[in-house]
Amino acid sequence: MNDDALDRKLEALCHEIAGLEPPPSIAQAIAAAVRDAPRKARPSPWRHGWRERWPVWPAAVAATIGIAAWTLQARLGSELAPTPASVQPPAPTEFIPLVPVRDIAGDQGAYIVATQMPRMMLSDFGLPVNPARAADPIASELLVRRDGTVLAVRFMD
Repeated sequence: MNDDALDRKLEALCHEIAGLEPPPSIAQAIAAAVRDAPRKARPSPWRHGWRERWPVWPAAVAATIGIAAWTLQARLGSELAPTPASVQPPAPTEFIPLVPVRDIAGDQGAYIVATQMPRMMLSDFGLPVNPARAADPIASELLVRRDGTVLAVRFMD
């Protein structure tokens, strides 16, 4: 059956059922059921399903504490050992794993690829982003497995 024939049959069916109405007794029964139905308060969306979502809160709190501790440790570490501005090379971050560390440790054929990434990617990893330089690219290095899987990333400046 081609599309034109199907369109014609569907249009004919639409015209055929357009004038159909339910019997008055059914319409009255529906109206009475709606009118007599007890009014129930809607359940709060915050309370519905809390038993299924409770494990998310401890994980979110642990992740927040971890990121805050890592950020504070990185700031304190840089303040303790200042280097002269004239000799200061770009300070790379440590590699941030994107897969479990045991997968990285077990891989013998990984290599490092230098690339440019959008600076806004820093915020995806919980690192601070200077809004004045948000549109600039940032030098980064990727730890890549032979099959092309990215294992870790580090930002160079």
